[in-house]
Amino acid sequence: MAILKGGVIAISVGNLLCQKLRIPHYQRPYSWEPATALQLLDDIREAMEDSDLHNVPYVLGAVILHNTSQSLDVVDGQQRLLTLHLILLLLTHAEESTQHADVDNPIGRVRLALRQRITALQEHQRDALSEFIRNRCELIRIETDDVDEAFRVFDSQNYRGKPLAPHDLLKAHHLREMGDESDAMKAAIVEAWESVKDEELDRLFSIYLYRIARWSRGEAAPRFTVQDIGLFKGISPKSSRSPSSRYHIAAQVAIPMLNTWGASISQCNDRDANRSRFQLDAPLLVGRPFFEMVAFMLTELRQLAREGFAGQRTKFSFYNVDAEKDQNSDVLNERPSQSRYRYVSELYLAALLYYTNKFGDEDLTTARDQLFAWAYALRVELLRVQFRSIDNHARGDQSTISPFALLRHAESGRVVRQLATSINPYNDSHETELVTLLKN
Repeated sequence: MAILKGGVIAISVGNLLCQKLRIPHYQRPYSWEPATALQLLDDIREAMEDSDLHNVPYVLGAVILHNTSQSLDVVDGQQRLLTLHLILLLLTHAEESTQHADVDNPIGRVRLALRQRITALQEHQRDALSEFIRNRCELIRIETDDVDEAFRVFDSQNYRGKPLAPHDLLKAHHLREMGDESDAMKAAIVEAWESVKDEELDRLFSIYLYRIARWSRGEAAPRFTVQDIGLFKGISPKSSRSPSSRYHIAAQVAIPMLNTWGASISQCNDRDANRSRFQLDAPLLVGRPFFEMVAFMLTELRQLAREGFAGQRTKFSFYNVDAEKDQNSDVLNERPSQSRYRYVSELYLAALLYYTNKFGDEDLTTARDQLFAWAYALRVELLRVQFRSIDNHARGDQSTISPFALLRHAESGRVVRQLATSINPYNDSHETELVTLLKN
């Protein structure tokens, strides 16, 4: 499975739009701003004027398509194709009223801006521009019957577009694994995913889940990229054959039933039940469980931020956790004014997430104190804290112990008491309030 023979060709916009194209579930909604769409229109008009002297096609970049045998799924180029389609419609029906256009969504705003620009053209100018786009503008059409191959050749610098982030590719991977789920379920999952801000999803994966996965193995955690998504692809009951995979599949199937049974005879709540189900050290089942894990982890992060930075620790948090309006917020808001605490706040919250994921509320008061002191020691010992500082601190070495390494193989949360708690300030006037809190 690879790029099909003859699968890379130059094709006119008109011919491409006549093909059976489909926007798959995993693609993000239309998100171009009016300025971007207007720039595309202006670029095309300028190219049309130049083409009067130079009879060459105007190439608008590449489009990557996945041939599913039923349709051609657009892997890359969706925003551009939809905008071109909209421009052609307006060139043909420019006089139609937009009085009731929905300007509360991106495509409505783009349509209104394009229409205002296009209606200013003479009819013969609109006809000429339409003919030029359909027949003289070209796209490089890349077709493959392997969707993974399509993502590998994905043009991350597409024309004025926003490239798919690693979490977008994970969304695509797990949606493809939901073949047995109903369309209604898939639509609900996509709607829930899209209701979360892109920044929230990026933070969950790149700052917390990815770093925890690497640090717990004693490895550096550089920037989360598409090369790292294998960490979260999960295991499939259909293709996994190893004893280890079968064990984890059986555990994932059994845990919800055990949680339901255990709730009637113990104090096990939904939060602990989900911690049991979504263990950060264990592989996840592909498909729907992935999306359920993401929903839980987003909620867990927000809750831990409020709990972990309560009391005197609040003023040293990079996150806004003390304002009344944010107590029930679905978003973890940042405080740029406290950016000097950004890296240590992230380090502390990552350690706290890992701890509670394994041991819940066991010895939690002591654990919070120990993990806070361990993470924030960097802030008082160094004049400047950079990512490299926390990366080295989190991995640990022969001279320092990392809670991530301790917790990975621990049988009790009391293991964090082994963390060093000595405080060595950079100088007598550096972070005096924080030094006092840590020493107390």
